[in-house]
Amino acid sequence: MRDLSKEAFRIVGSMAVAGAAILSSTTGRSEGAEPSKLKVTGFLSIVDGRVLSSTLDPATYSGAASANGVNAPFYTADWSNAGVYDNKYSVAPESHAGLQASYSLTDSLNLVGQLVVRGTDGTPEVTWAYAGYKLDKNWEVQVGRKRIPLYYYSDFQDIGVSYPWVSTPPELYGWDATNYNGASIRYSGAFGNSNVTASLFAGGESIAKSAYNKLFYSGDTKVDWNNIVGTDVELNNGPATIRGVYVKSNTHTVNAGAGYDANASLTAYGIAANLDFDSWFILSEVTTLKREFVEARYSYTAPAFTLGVGVRLGKWTPFLNYAKYTEDSSDLSKYSPQSYQRTSATLRYDLNSSSAIKTQLDYNKDVTNNFGGDTTVFRVSYDLVF
Repeated sequence: MRDLSKEAFRIVGSMAVAGAAILSSTTGRSEGAEPSKLKVTGFLSIVDGRVLSSTLDPATYSGAASANGVNAPFYTADWSNAGVYDNKYSVAPESHAGLQASYSLTDSLNLVGQLVVRGTDGTPEVTWAYAGYKLDKNWEVQVGRKRIPLYYYSDFQDIGVSYPWVSTPPELYGWDATNYNGASIRYSGAFGNSNVTASLFAGGESIAKSAYNKLFYSGDTKVDWNNIVGTDVELNNGPATIRGVYVKSNTHTVNAGAGYDANASLTAYGIAANLDFDSWFILSEVTTLKREFVEARYSYTAPAFTLGVGVRLGKWTPFLNYAKYTEDSSDLSKYSPQSYQRTSATLRYDLNSSSAIKTQLDYNKDVTNNFGGDTTVFRVSYDLVF
């Protein structure tokens, strides 16, 4: 068994460094200002897990022998950050912590910064760094670094207490780019009995050493998402919430050691539909992402969905979920598709309004038998906001 205390100490220690940096920067900027203008909050998720059992026949398995240094059979829990479990307990694949500071320069102008450190890396990463200017009570312009709002939980998928799973479903949540540098205009208002939020956004992202691509290649992979444009709309009426999103981008991926250099046009769209009746609730989300490689003359489409139902029984919340990811390739000789499906059972216990403990059992089926094999995975997490 790995030294879990050492891994946990490294994560929390890195969080302290991130906290010192963000507090230092905001304190210097707000010296002499009213304390109420500066708000600092944070979040922490310590996740421990392992593959309990697995099925992988070397004679028929056609996938990679390892992913990010973890030998097959394995389970990929966090694609964006190359968080992979094997048959030994580890807190590294999914544990993370972050600090966020917001400072109000005026009633209309607000500065926001967020640093996150992850067990897969240990280096604090700037995930948010933007300025928001309110044009009026409904409209706001934001400029800087933000999350790409590709999914329902994108803006707060690192906040473990905000959802019932140990982590958001990896069948949907996890691509080579999750942030962008650019601008957005956001609307928030009400139409009759419905609350509406919507945005238009544009920008780009450049990653010198892609964590996502460690799952497929050795060495460093450079990823660029250029000309990102998109829109999202969310409507809430009583127990029902519906959200739609559409994103386009041009991507460029280079790994010199692997001899890989590809340009692609990316299109993604999706819809989430949730029902919450206090004692019980349903969460669902469907997305499709398509990459077209014009120079290589092939494309692949990746539809995915998640559907779950939970019941709140005081401080306890049992939750059952099914999710599936599929790829369709236009040319099997140039791209071999992947497909996997997962059934999970989660039990959450709320310690208080700001912290929770969750246990989750997942059965992941490697449908195409080419990425990790079939695995049964156990995880336990402690989530906190402060």
